[in-house]
Amino acid sequence: MNAFMRKFHDLKLARKLWLSFAFVSLLTLITFALLSSTFIRNMIVEREGGVIQQQIDSYTGSLDNYLQSIEKSSQVLIYSQRIQERFKGNLNELDGEERIRAYNDVYSQIREMWDNVYGLEGIYLVDRYKNVFNTNVSLSMTPGYLTSEDFVNQGWYELAQKSGGAPYWSFLKWRGEESSVVLFKAVYNKNDLSLLGYLVVVISPQIFDKFLSSSNLSEGASSVADANGFLYSTGGAKDGITQSLDLRQLTGPKGYTIQTYEGDSYLVAYIQYPLTNWVFIHAIKLDLLLKDLTRVNSLWILFLSLSLLLMIIVSGLISRTISMPIRKMVKLIREVERGNLGAKFQAHYQDEFGLLGRAYNHMLDTIREGVPLMREKFFRSLLERSLTDEQRKDFEQRLGFALEKGPFQVALLYLHGPPAEEDAERAETLLSRYEARCPVLSTSVSLNQFCLIFNSPEESVLPLLDELLLELRGALSLNAYAFVGNAYDHIDFIKTSYEEARTLMKYAVRERMSEEAILYRTEDSLQTQYPESFENRLIFYIDERDYEQCEAVMSELRDYAKTNHLAPSIMTTFLVAMYHYLYKQALKYGNVNERAVREVFHNLDSRLSAEPLEKSFRDFLLLLHEHLGAAPQKSQMRSPNIMKSLEMIHSEYGLSRLSVDYVARQLGLTANYFSNLFKKEMGVGFVEYVGGVRLEEAKRNLIETNHKIKEIADRVGFEDPHYFGIWFKDNTGLSPSQYRKMMVAARA
Repeated sequence: MNAFMRKFHDLKLARKLWLSFAFVSLLTLITFALLSSTFIRNMIVEREGGVIQQQIDSYTGSLDNYLQSIEKSSQVLIYSQRIQERFKGNLNELDGEERIRAYNDVYSQIREMWDNVYGLEGIYLVDRYKNVFNTNVSLSMTPGYLTSEDFVNQGWYELAQKSGGAPYWSFLKWRGEESSVVLFKAVYNKNDLSLLGYLVVVISPQIFDKFLSSSNLSEGASSVADANGFLYSTGGAKDGITQSLDLRQLTGPKGYTIQTYEGDSYLVAYIQYPLTNWVFIHAIKLDLLLKDLTRVNSLWILFLSLSLLLMIIVSGLISRTISMPIRKMVKLIREVERGNLGAKFQAHYQDEFGLLGRAYNHMLDTIREGVPLMREKFFRSLLERSLTDEQRKDFEQRLGFALEKGPFQVALLYLHGPPAEEDAERAETLLSRYEARCPVLSTSVSLNQFCLIFNSPEESVLPLLDELLLELRGALSLNAYAFVGNAYDHIDFIKTSYEEARTLMKYAVRERMSEEAILYRTEDSLQTQYPESFENRLIFYIDERDYEQCEAVMSELRDYAKTNHLAPSIMTTFLVAMYHYLYKQALKYGNVNERAVREVFHNLDSRLSAEPLEKSFRDFLLLLHEHLGAAPQKSQMRSPNIMKSLEMIHSEYGLSRLSVDYVARQLGLTANYFSNLFKKEMGVGFVEYVGGVRLEEAKRNLIETNHKIKEIADRVGFEDPHYFGIWFKDNTGLSPSQYRKMMVAARA
């Protein structure tokens, strides 16, 4: 296959187009031919299936009149006065003339039915004393056989009784392969509905052939299936499709289906006859029905051949039209290779080849004029705000880009080092890739500085710069920083944004460049003044054991840090100092938990730098509350209800049902009263306190056990491990697995 594709790709364009057009045309015509042939076939099958059903319906309509006449005659026979009276007793027990008269009465009634209905093979009346009265023209069924144990055990009389006085029709086989149509009917007393005997009427199945001959079902084979699944083939057929039908496919009162026999497909139409519960079936070979379709297919083949020939001729002309301009372009490119930059493509039309020719001509102009110099000139003009609209449009046309409407934003990329020349070239290559996929222009200001002009919304610029810095530091191992000016709506403010970025790079926190990659923005320049007044106030209130005032100072400091863009390093230094002060206070009062101290102070600096400010403040306040609560001089007695609730929390924190409502019910209090009481005595809310207990227990399990995250989540009252992971990260800044790895590595 690969060799064939290689040969195909090596062909001239004209031949490839010619083969492609021819192949697609052939595939289209074949698909259309197959679909249309299938549609016609289905249409013929549907039409013929409906016609055969109508013919079967007509055929069964005539048969219905005949079978109903037998049913009416049988009703007259069994409910006649003579039969009803004589069958009340045993006729064989009568004496002399009375017995003769009784037999004559019964036989006269049987002969009367015999004379009224044609096509019968025999009529048999069997009383409950196993006396059989009959008249027949064939020896297919004998009176003794009808009362034999073998025949009775076949259940025909029982089926007649279950029919509730209605006739039960079926096919029976007698000698060899001979079959008869038999009507079984129970004879009941008209007065008390007691069982008097049974009527058995035997009809020759050849009667079906007579009715069939009057129908239009001349082709194919007909058969009848009774309620027991017995198949009788009309017309004398004893084998073939009529004896191999799958009756399970014949569902519903009428319909048709396709069945296969010995490799041939047959259309099988059927109608269920409600009087006898039989299914009348007619099967015909599909080849007979679709003989006209064969001629249609022959015409399709002829049409297909002629259409394909026409398509080949047309595709040859089209491929020649397409390939000629490309041949001309190849000749011009070879002229350029020889050093001739004066040859131009004459574009006569506005199609793709005309666009290709104009692009080729533009490429020659670019080569002649020098793109790098033109690009540098364009950048300088933008940054100096010395560019007119006409000059800008001319530059955009020559350089192949267009500056859309604002916003415009400038970023200066600074490589701390400075880098080697080859590293600077690698950085330029990376920036070129970003230009190809993003609305940004870049140029080199110096060996270690690049200027980037973004022409996109500000919210998309910062993620792009983060990605660029990550790639410069990761893949290229360059110590990169970005300084971003503000975004403006007009192109003339590109200079303003550039000046802002330069000022930020010059006066921002340059001493921190060697520590971490940071993206600096003009609007969020960081202040580095230490919040000494806040520290003094907080220490004072800690000494005073006033938690509420401590909480107020921390809240005020949080707002101040956000409003004044206080540097994260300053906040980290402040919190580390406060943690150390709390530790000194704990040593002073002698309530130091060494394990808790190790957990708090382990990697404290790096952990505070990584955590959100809100999270760091919340953790410090929790620790502060525990410290103030543990101090002996401020200890206080808690109410019995709160003591009991604390016992429940520390013993049942692993239950997901643990809530304010649950504990309040256990204590016999209202949820609102208990919540306020807990807050008043403990200083923190119930949910916050339970969360702290669960968090500490989760941390302990992660550090001291090898349990899976799912098991730990269940142990601390979380049914959903995914939600547990989110909650843990919100409270620690790390996922459970990250926290475990960090603590294991620290202990090692």
